[in-house]
Amino acid sequence: MIKKVYKVTPLIVALALLGACATVKKAPPPPPPKKPSAATLQAIRDAKTAIAKAEQVGCNVTSEQAEVSQAEAQAKIPNNQKAQSLADSARTAADQCANRYWLRKARADLAKIRQYTNLNSSERASLRTGRSDINSGKGKAAYDVLSALLSELQAARTTYTVVRGDNLWNIAGKHSVYRDPFEWPLIYRSNASKIHDPDLIYPNEELRIILNPVKSAVRSAKHYAKTRGPWQHGQALSKDHAWLASQQGSKI
Repeated sequence: MIKKVYKVTPLIVALALLGACATVKKAPPPPPPKKPSAATLQAIRDAKTAIAKAEQVGCNVTSEQAEVSQAEAQAKIPNNQKAQSLADSARTAADQCANRYWLRKARADLAKIRQYTNLNSSERASLRTGRSDINSGKGKAAYDVLSALLSELQAARTTYTVVRGDNLWNIAGKHSVYRDPFEWPLIYRSNASKIHDPDLIYPNEELRIILNPVKSAVRSAKHYAKTRGPWQHGQALSKDHAWLASQQGSKI
């Protein structure tokens, strides 16, 4: 009886060991680390772009940069909702600061543009667009339109070739010039280097015409034209030279 048990025991042990080995399973590999969503990464990029633009125009972006750092930390967890909220907050604050800067610039250009006269239909349309953008709070768009318009007005020049029978009075009254003969002193000012006596001009002379003179120059020119006296060669020459000297340093 003892021998029988002795023979069976190794078999039982072997089977037990085999069963134990069969039930052992390998541990599953750890799940891959979670990554922030594409929307989160884009929100952080947008915030950094807005901050860079705001910094270029002199905004203090210290708090916005801190928010972006917090957003990046949350993105690593990842806590997408919190990260996006922080990034959006930083972007909005940076955009608002930059927009205030551009609105100030646009309003300054608008004030300068209001000094100019004789705007054509295209220039008036640009002016309306710029005003509308300011009223809508679109600072950069308003500045882009108004700064371009201001540069255009400042540079607007043309030439007029004198023909027989011309004088500054009738040239100024032409539709292609000022449409007002009383503005002839503007032509005199613009061509002082070649016109010694405004009562005396010559055929084929090329006269420079400032297309958009400023209002103050127009007022001064019209006042002088109305008080100068008769159009007779040499009779008002000393007055002409005195008026011309009084205009030095002022814009046309």
